[in-house]
Amino acid sequence: MNNFTTSMPAQAVARCIIETARSMHMLEHPIAVNNELAEAEKTLIIKMFGKMDEYLAKDRDELSADEITNLFTFVFAKAAECVTNMFNHKEQSFDMAGMFDGRVPIYADENITAEFKSSQFPGMCAANYLKFTQDKADALAGTPPLLLLFEALKWCFRLSCHYAVTIVELSH
Repeated sequence: MNNFTTSMPAQAVARCIIETARSMHMLEHPIAVNNELAEAEKTLIIKMFGKMDEYLAKDRDELSADEITNLFTFVFAKAAECVTNMFNHKEQSFDMAGMFDGRVPIYADENITAEFKSSQFPGMCAANYLKFTQDKADALAGTPPLLLLFEALKWCFRLSCHYAVTIVELSH
């Protein structure tokens, strides 16, 4: 028997990111899902966890607000790349450059890149995530902070993929 537990804080932080997308009118079409993008998400999140472990092992115990914002920008850019690779039938690979410093190179379809460069979505996700974790600090006590952060990043990636797919479909 599996010993699964339900994390209400993780569910709430996911809702926070979904509501951010809804408020920015990104959910006006059914959410685009794809097995290749789901596999890419899994690979990306695992690589990010590894990089996070290395980063935090350097005498750090928490991330700054700027670093958290950079992580949202990073997954946003990676979503653009993944969708581009999917449509171009290219293998998904993840360069981890810019994960913490905000200087994330983006290699994506020109239509996606143009829309993504002007989008406030990753910044809004980060701001709403930080506000959520601050406002709900008492209710979140005991929940591993990285679990919440990566749940939010996962939903940012998923919804960013949806946004990129929508851009591609509307441009063709």
